[in-house]
Amino acid sequence: MSVTLSHYWPLLLLLALPPVWWMKTHTSVGLSARHLLASTIVRTAVIVFLVLALTQPVWNRAGNWISVVYVLDVSSSVDPDFIDTAIDWIAASSAAGNPAHAGYVAFGGSALSVESAAGIRSVPVSAGGADRSIDRSATNLEIAVAQALRTFDPRYLKRLVLITDGNENSGDIMKILGRVQEEGVRIFAMPATVRGAGDSWIETIDLPDGIREQEPVLATVQVFSRVATTATVELLGGDVTLETKEVDLQPGLNPIEFDVRLTGEGPVTITGRVQTAADPFSQNDVLLQSITVGPRPRILYIEGRAASAHYLYDALTDEGMEVELGQARDLPTAPEDYEQYDLVLLSDVPRSSLNAAQMLSILTWVRDSGGGFIFAAGESSYGEEGYAETPIEETLPIWFRVNEKRKDLALVIVMDKSFSMVGPKIELSKEAAKAALELLESTHRFGLVTFDHSPYWTVPLQLVTNKERINEYISSIIASAHTNIYPALETAYEVLAETEAEVRHVILLSDGKTYPDDYETLLNRMAEAEITVSSVAVGEEADRELLANIAAWGNGRSYFIRDAQRVPQIFIEETRIASQATLIEGAVETRIVSPVEAFTGIDLAAAPSLRGYVSTQAKDTAEVLLESEAEAPILARWHYGLGKAAVFTSDVKNRWAADWIEWEGYGKFWSQLVRETMQRDSAAEIEFAVERVGDEAVVTVSAVTEEGVFRTGLEPRLEVIEPGGTGVVLQVDQVGPGTYQARYPLHTSPDSPYLFRLSADDFDAQSRELFYAYTDEYRLYPPNTELLIAVAEQTGGKVLPEPEEIFEDYGESASVPTPLWPFFAALALLAYLLDIAMRRAPWFWRRFASAPA
Repeated sequence: MSVTLSHYWPLLLLLALPPVWWMKTHTSVGLSARHLLASTIVRTAVIVFLVLALTQPVWNRAGNWISVVYVLDVSSSVDPDFIDTAIDWIAASSAAGNPAHAGYVAFGGSALSVESAAGIRSVPVSAGGADRSIDRSATNLEIAVAQALRTFDPRYLKRLVLITDGNENSGDIMKILGRVQEEGVRIFAMPATVRGAGDSWIETIDLPDGIREQEPVLATVQVFSRVATTATVELLGGDVTLETKEVDLQPGLNPIEFDVRLTGEGPVTITGRVQTAADPFSQNDVLLQSITVGPRPRILYIEGRAASAHYLYDALTDEGMEVELGQARDLPTAPEDYEQYDLVLLSDVPRSSLNAAQMLSILTWVRDSGGGFIFAAGESSYGEEGYAETPIEETLPIWFRVNEKRKDLALVIVMDKSFSMVGPKIELSKEAAKAALELLESTHRFGLVTFDHSPYWTVPLQLVTNKERINEYISSIIASAHTNIYPALETAYEVLAETEAEVRHVILLSDGKTYPDDYETLLNRMAEAEITVSSVAVGEEADRELLANIAAWGNGRSYFIRDAQRVPQIFIEETRIASQATLIEGAVETRIVSPVEAFTGIDLAAAPSLRGYVSTQAKDTAEVLLESEAEAPILARWHYGLGKAAVFTSDVKNRWAADWIEWEGYGKFWSQLVRETMQRDSAAEIEFAVERVGDEAVVTVSAVTEEGVFRTGLEPRLEVIEPGGTGVVLQVDQVGPGTYQARYPLHTSPDSPYLFRLSADDFDAQSRELFYAYTDEYRLYPPNTELLIAVAEQTGGKVLPEPEEIFEDYGESASVPTPLWPFFAALALLAYLLDIAMRRAPWFWRRFASAPA
């Protein structure tokens, strides 16, 4: 408790008191001394009381007075029976707590204060909040709390009781919590019962962008269910039922996938419908969505062996694509001539069949216009006249290698035989060396250096004329001692440097750590002598970083394997590469490197073996999707300029892919790869999109020139035609470089869409449809207790409080200001009237005259 003064300047008026007392002793009025003294005292009191009144003193009284505001959610999602029960509870709680002040707020999308709890029952409500009624079509906790803050008595401790399901779909309560905390408001939350117990509804229909006619599409219908139940989910395209499923729903979000194809180009209405046995709330059972279906993909397919073209041609056609089959001479020489296609596919086309202009036009179209390009290899795509150093190689994510078998080759295997190699590792490594030897011809040279702490020429470098004897040497290898790589590499280098073989290659294998040494200098010397080195790190204990650096410095390839079973395949691949046998034939098992979207729904693990491929090397920024057991790329892709390019190093027909063409996944594999690689949009200068955000339509227009420069200063005209036929023109504002936006409020329309028509002087009119089947308030989620707990904790309140907890002071006190100036003003007035009476009334004269001196 304290007293404060609002103004201090009136205290200067107390300086008038000395003159008043001076006049007492110098007055000529005929009053007795006692009469004069009493009059002076009264006049002093008048001045003192007036001065105190002018300072406007305030008496700050401390206490635990409570101002409580009850805020009740009356939106459509709250059970009406719960609202009645809540009103009765509010009245009882307020009566029991007997607060100094109580306020009452009803809210939905808007909020309104009422005089009593019973007054909430008569609050006007409507679907859109018209005529000053509560908007039941939304839940806006932010606006409800703001209304409560205006309702509090600012003098008292503030308690806000928030009764709601917490599922806000408009506003954001977190934005106002800072203000709530500043004003010292404690929020006590009571979760409301949501109507429609056991309800299920269509949450969204998820479709990929850029859908084409007859394209296999994975549509995901997201169904939210309050309970575990059985439902029928139906998906329609226009008036045609695409698919119907009987599903078991679990509480929460249930993704239901539909494999569908859409027929016809242009706007199509997609409808999702859910039905359950006992549906308590049918207003949210149907969701409509408008999409635009593009034309079928148009593919230019050039097959080097025309007799085998029908395999891929039929597969792509069956998958809904328009395929134009041609020969190499049909390829255009001008990039603009490819604009009619979404993708160009070359299969087993000899380099000699294409001229420089044709290859350069493909490169330019992919790079500058965003075209799609797939190159499928085959037996005709190698040889001296291959695609190395051509625009085709520049466009693709791989490097082609020289494609003839060398007659003059010196191959040295440097093999770790330390103690850690004992067992399967050493035996598999010996078998790998024998397998590599088997690939060599009699004109080739072969050597084997084994090492532990020292190097040994187990097989001195020699012509491969007696493989049986060399195999005996290999079989005699026994593991012992520790690992020391450097001397072994140096030994191989010293012998190979003296050899005049055209190709000299080293394969280094180790499974452990080694002693440090100047490996980079040694490898640089080997590189200068045109000796290449590849490395194989076996197991987690291997010095992977060093072995990778050795391969990099040695211009070779680096392999890391956890399972020694793969060593023979790697040695075979390395030997083939060293001998330049880039056309590799035999059973080829593939493995997935990157599980990308193009493989969705395809069981590649069940795919049969390929029968061959062309050995290539992936570029640094390429994405390898499939590879052979020897880690050679089978399928790789990348972005090239604005477009995409992919390479399949096997073929697509009845030689290397003879088993694939019988595989059920063949058509899906190729169609999905084509769709992932092809030009997905038309590079339109104007992009026009309409999406629903809450209860608004957000219209976005993006504009660029043909050169890709943002267009500014446009004045697009946007007309909105509502389902009832009413049209209105909206202002479209520029919100960024080349980007324009407008917003339009939506109202429930179960059957008809909103039509948005965009036009301008310099581009053709475009139209989009948007359905607004039901408000977000009809998504009857369970109470959002997480939000309510967070709000209560941040403000010092509680969820599900007992009534007495709401009215506790929690160690706080209210400071109630009481102005004292009226009291002092009244005293001054009374003293003034007394002064007049003492000077005018005869009784006072007689009283002071008769009093003893």
